Amino acid sequence: MLSSVVVQAPAKINVGLDILGSTDDDYHLLRTVMQTVDIYDVIEIEKNNLGQINLTCDPAVTSTVDQNLSYKAAQLFFKEAEIDDYGIDICVKKSIPVAAGLAGGSSDAAGVLVGLNRLYETDFSLDELCGMALKLGADIPFCVRGGIQLADGVGEIFTPLPNLPECYFVIAKPNELVNTKEAYERYDRTDIINRPDIDGVIAGVVAQNLDVVTSHMQNVFEEVVCVNSVKKIKDLMLEFGALGSSMTGSGPAVFGVFENKLKAKRCFRALKEKDFLDVFLTVPVGCGAVVIEEL
Repeated sequence: MLSSVVVQAPAKINVGLDILGSTDDDYHLLRTVMQTVDIYDVIEIEKNNLGQINLTCDPAVTSTVDQNLSYKAAQLFFKEAEIDDYGIDICVKKSIPVAAGLAGGSSDAAGVLVGLNRLYETDFSLDELCGMALKLGADIPFCVRGGIQLADGVGEIFTPLPNLPECYFVIAKPNELVNTKEAYERYDRTDIINRPDIDGVIAGVVAQNLDVVTSHMQNVFEEVVCVNSVKKIKDLMLEFGALGSSMTGSGPAVFGVFENKLKAKRCFRALKEKDFLDVFLTVPVGCGAVVIEEL
């Protein structure tokens, strides 16, 4: 019987993102192509004899522990698994920036669900874990699955896509913060003229043509999220040879797609010199949260 597991939880980017409408209960209907990338939070989960959930997060991302998605994921898992005799210590070591559109909190919650499923040998299927995840947030089911997927509905209907050709992503987070709830509210008040062409992105992925993918990359939130640094970062990425650049999620993080690693490295260094909070040179990965160690 296992006593502890370590989970690796990757960040995600939206290669294209559109909002098609909303449900009767005010959830937004999405159409988006999402891709996991090799920026990882590491989640250590260990059984204890205290009969409670203890969570530490470094650095802290919520004012109280019970507001943290990882804590809520643990509570939900034990409820769904009908496990009353539990006690765990969860330690989240963060590398994914918060409030960036990179699904840091969602990926951690997915990691807790995946880790607890292994730790307690409950054998929930991927679909069952995604069903739990959807109760916590729209991005979390994707963070359980990972890879590259078309997501429809509120983020729960997935169509797997072929892996992207070899490429590199440079990701930079502006110093400004974006509140996701406010971004959606602003979208609801805005008449969007130029809608993203998600089918064009999909066609490029299927054809394995990065030029087609990047020529159709667009994020509907860029019309409503007012962060001056977003355009500056995009322009710099294109100047250094990115095939295309876009904001991810509700922002404000921006990514550029490069075929050439040397150009990507030069762009990465140039952005670091601009003193942005977080800059990464990354590649696509084909999985979501995974257990990398067990004891």
